[in-house]
Amino acid sequence: MKRILIFFFIILTSFEGIYCQDHLDSIYEKAKQYRRANKLDSAEILYLQITSSKNKHQPSKLLKANALNSLGLLYLSKGEQKKALESYYNSIKISIEINNKSGLVNTYNNLANYYLADNKKIALEYYRKAIDLLSSLEEYKKNAVINMNIGLLYSSNDFEMMNYDSAVYYYLNALESFQATNDSSNLSLLYNNLGFLYEKKENYSASIENYNKSINLKSELEDLHGLATSRLNLGNVYLKQNRFKESLEQYEKSLELSESIGDSNLKMHLYSNMVKAKMGIGAVEEASLLFQKYNNLRDSLFDQDKMEEIKDLETRYETARKEEEIRAQRIAIERENFQKKLFLSLSILLVILMLSTIWFFIQKQKYLKQLKNEEIANMRTEQELKELNAMMHGQEEERNRIASDLHDRLGARLSSIKLLFQSSDIPAAADKVLQNINEAIKETREISHNLSTDLLSRFGLETALKDTIRTINEAEKIKADLSIYGLQNRLSVDIERNIYHIILELINNTIKHAKANLINLQISQSENEINVFYEDDGVGFDVQNVADSGMGMRSIYARVNTINGAVYFNSKPGGGINVVLSIPVESNYQPKEDENAQSKLA
Repeated sequence: MKRILIFFFIILTSFEGIYCQDHLDSIYEKAKQYRRANKLDSAEILYLQITSSKNKHQPSKLLKANALNSLGLLYLSKGEQKKALESYYNSIKISIEINNKSGLVNTYNNLANYYLADNKKIALEYYRKAIDLLSSLEEYKKNAVINMNIGLLYSSNDFEMMNYDSAVYYYLNALESFQATNDSSNLSLLYNNLGFLYEKKENYSASIENYNKSINLKSELEDLHGLATSRLNLGNVYLKQNRFKESLEQYEKSLELSESIGDSNLKMHLYSNMVKAKMGIGAVEEASLLFQKYNNLRDSLFDQDKMEEIKDLETRYETARKEEEIRAQRIAIERENFQKKLFLSLSILLVILMLSTIWFFIQKQKYLKQLKNEEIANMRTEQELKELNAMMHGQEEERNRIASDLHDRLGARLSSIKLLFQSSDIPAAADKVLQNINEAIKETREISHNLSTDLLSRFGLETALKDTIRTINEAEKIKADLSIYGLQNRLSVDIERNIYHIILELINNTIKHAKANLINLQISQSENEINVFYEDDGVGFDVQNVADSGMGMRSIYARVNTINGAVYFNSKPGGGINVVLSIPVESNYQPKEDENAQSKLA
């Protein structure tokens, strides 16, 4: 009888263990569902039930390692980095103990993604650990995801070990794994990224081939945004090869897609690049119209971003206010239920005290705000007076320097000319008079050049150009118009000086040779590029015959090359001149294929 009871006890214990393990597995699946639904607090409670050491029925080590890995992802979503790292390292410890290679791959990948923002070298180490483990596993999707992540890392501009060849190598590895799993979505992304890398390496034929593959897959997937981006990228390659018509064909298709999906940022970049392509085929009027569309869209996007920022702040404020109200109501209800009869009078007194405190606090804040505003106003007035005094002092110094130059240099030269005229031998002194007049003209130019260069270095490109245009208009020989968009901050000295002298050279050519009545100058700055659009209505010239013959043109090309820019001339006899100048001020624009560039493995 005793043996029978022991036998039944063992059987019941075994069934209980199986039941408990199944129960914990169901809790794990439920926690994953909560995390996907962004119910992070509920998911955290369930994960902690599995990983807690106080749990009566301990889960399997495999389940615990997986739960800790998922808990790390959850803590990162909540911004609790320290808890996330602790969960990841505990998961790694258990996975190493039970030789859970697949789980280690997931955790190493997630750790790498965590370190991407702050320490890319450590991120690369964890990616390589995951790759080493995958060599003994047949998990093609994980292998593809991690190879793709390493490729993205090597192609990052802010990575000190950036290497396009290494990026291509890992992308090709990922490509083989995605092909093995027929993952068309990720294949289309990889082909686009490979096209970008080959473009950077100036292997344009390979770049075009990969962009076309990406376009074909995205067409099959009906991925309109990705299709528009790949067509923009393909158009950029054609533009670099001066294949203007082919680039325009891709830009127009991308523009149609961007309008259908409502992507205004993409449209803005398309307009900017289409201006260059239109100038390349000589369609000046269309280029001018697209340039205006670009400026209008950029201004509207700036206003739209500001409105969205304000709405976001208002939404966050309202959400916080409502949460605070709910929390206060819950506390008030709990207190009321707990002490409803015994402390009713005390509660009323407390409410009155709270209201009085709030009223006093509000009044105090208003008073402090008023004092702060008065203090700020006083500080602003003092600062303005300091700036005015500094400006007046600088102007006085400048006047003294100009007076000194005129007296010491030009005055002396004119006095010598006067003495020569008073000489008895006028014919013999004629050559000396002419020589002194030429020297006086030369010194006048040097004084004028010093003034304009000083204005540029002290007050910037915009002020110097406005002064130049004002001088032209005051002469009443040619009407000059100047429009400036987005030029809010000073540029580097080298860029400002070269742009200024290029524009002076163009204006000088117009005044000397063009017989023009109107000059139109537009300057626009986007996030990574300065665009200058110059035109006049003069007699024009044959660009092919003049391009390499004049010192002025060679000077313009030399200055453009110095600042890594590009210039496009369009003119013909009797048709005036149109010039488009593009100067990069930051890294080239690279459209984002996917906001979640780094893939996670749960």
